[in-house]
Amino acid sequence: MFFRLWMAGVLAAGLGLAQRSPSRSSTPDQDADNAAMLMRQTQTRFDRLAGSLNLNKDQKKAVRAVLDDAQKEAAPVRDQIIKTRALIGEAVAANRSEDEIKQAGAAYAALVTQMTQVELKTFAKIVASLDERQKADRQSLGPVLVMMNGMFMGRNWNEE
Repeated sequence: MFFRLWMAGVLAAGLGLAQRSPSRSSTPDQDADNAAMLMRQTQTRFDRLAGSLNLNKDQKKAVRAVLDDAQKEAAPVRDQIIKTRALIGEAVAANRSEDEIKQAGAAYAALVTQMTQVELKTFAKIVASLDERQKADRQSLGPVLVMMNGMFMGRNWNEE
């Protein structure tokens, strides 16, 4: 008897899970959005940047060179940011004086400011390489500016 009740419960649960609820049904618009999201996830950062700005072949080459140069410039700053952040964590964990922690925080802030300058100079160089039509397209430039934030914090600017 118990086995029959248990099997009926398992069968009912299986049927219930197999039902497609109205909230899970998708419309063609949702399917297109899901496909676009999947496409964005499989594209590299450079692909998204080039697509957003509608770059031609020569511009892609120039922008890639600008980003590679900026990565080289940002590498020592990135390494110092990582070390300084670790020092702040150690100072807090060791219960060091507030002055020591503030000094480490100020050093960290200066390094982050330096990194932001690298990112913004790079963005300015990218914009300078665009033609007038591309420069006028503010809706394309906005997402690229957002993409620049933190772009050089990894070892390779083109990886997420």
